[in-house]
Amino acid sequence: MDFRKEKNGPDNFDKENLWEDFIPVEITSDIYKEVFKYSIFPKIVHDIDTRIIEANNSAIKEFGFSRNELLKKKLIDLHSNVDQEHSPEDITDRNRNKKLTSEKEFKRKDGSIFIAEVTPCMYIVEDKPVIHVHIQNITERKQAEVKMQELNAALEVEITKVELNAKQIEIKNKELEEFAYVAAHDLKAPVTNLNVLIDMINMDCIVGEKDMQLINKLKSNIEQVYKTIFTLNDVINFKTTLKDKKERLEFEKVFHEVRQSISEQVKSTNTTLNVDFSECSEIDYPPLHLKSIMQNLLTNSVKYKCPDKLLKIDVRTSMPNGSVCLTVKDNGLGFDDEKYGGKVFGLFKRLHTHVEGKGVGMYVVKSIVEAHGGRIEVKSRPGEGTMFTVYLNNGKE
Repeated sequence: MDFRKEKNGPDNFDKENLWEDFIPVEITSDIYKEVFKYSIFPKIVHDIDTRIIEANNSAIKEFGFSRNELLKKKLIDLHSNVDQEHSPEDITDRNRNKKLTSEKEFKRKDGSIFIAEVTPCMYIVEDKPVIHVHIQNITERKQAEVKMQELNAALEVEITKVELNAKQIEIKNKELEEFAYVAAHDLKAPVTNLNVLIDMINMDCIVGEKDMQLINKLKSNIEQVYKTIFTLNDVINFKTTLKDKKERLEFEKVFHEVRQSISEQVKSTNTTLNVDFSECSEIDYPPLHLKSIMQNLLTNSVKYKCPDKLLKIDVRTSMPNGSVCLTVKDNGLGFDDEKYGGKVFGLFKRLHTHVEGKGVGMYVVKSIVEAHGGRIEVKSRPGEGTMFTVYLNNGKE
C-alpha cells in the first residue's frame, strides 16, 4: 500500500509531517553510531572490567553525569549496591540460561535511585571483549506493581472482613429464625386454648349489649392472633424447604396439578385460562417450589378479579437471555404499581382488603424465586389487570 496516496494523494504528500518524529542523521557519519547516540534508551558500552567505553545521550541524561565523568567510571559504580551483576562469569551464566535481561537498581549523580531492566550483549572487537548494555527505566512500572500489590493486599483484608461479617450475619439470621420458630411454635398452644375457651363461653349468660360487644371484640382479636400465629408457622416451616433438590419438571404437568387443586375456584368464577409452554417446556426446579409459585400466582388472580367482567388469565413461558421466564397475566382489579409495587411482596401485605387473605402468598413466591437466583417483576394498573414476570433462574440452567 502506498501510504502517501492513502494519506495525501500523489500530489499533496506532506513529507515534514510524515517524518517529524525522525531524528536527522548526517549522511557522512556512521549511521550505527548516530542511532546509538540518539536512542531513547540509555546505552552504555564497557569492557570486561566494567570500565565504561562509551555512553549515549540518553544515558548521560538519565544518570546526570557529563560524558567525561561517565567515561571515568565503571558500570558497577552506578549500581546502588556494588556487586558482580555484570562480571564476565555472571553474564556468561545468564546467557547460558537464556536470561539475558535482569532488573537492577542504579544511582544517579544526585543520589536518586531508579530501577531498570538491563540487557547486556557481548561482542569481540579487535580481539577484545566488550559489552553493550541496554538500560530501560522501569521505576514507574515497579512502583505501580508495588501499589497494585498493596491494593490487592488491602482488598484481601476487606474481603476477609466482608466474609466474616457475612458469616456473623448468617449466624444472627439463623438465631432469629430459631427464635421466630420457637416463639411462633410456643404461642400456638396458648392461642389455641384461648380460641377454645372463648367458644366455651355461654353467650346466653351474658347480660347487656356492652358486655356482648366486648366478648365479640375479644373473640375477633383472638381469631386474628390465631390466624397470624399459624400463618407464621407455615412460613417458617416453608423456609426449611428452600434447599430442596431440583428435578427435571414439565411445566404442563405441574400446571395440570395446580389447576386440579384450584378447580373449584376456577369453575365458580368462570375463569378462562390460556396456557402456552411451547417456548420453554421444562426446567430443573424443586417440585414443591414450582407448584407453589404457579398456585399462588393463579389464586392471586382469581382472588382479585373484577366483579363486572369475566376473568382471563394468560400463562406462558419464554427464555429471554437464557433465563427461564414464567409470565402470568390477568384482567383483574389491578393496582398502581408505581405506588404499591414494592409492597406486594411484603409479609402480611394486602392491597385489596375486601376479600379473605393472609397476605403471605406473594412473599412466599418472592422468597422461592430469589432463593434460586431468580427475580420477580410486576406491572399493573387499576382496572387493567396485573402481570407477574418471574425469572425462575439466572440463565445458568
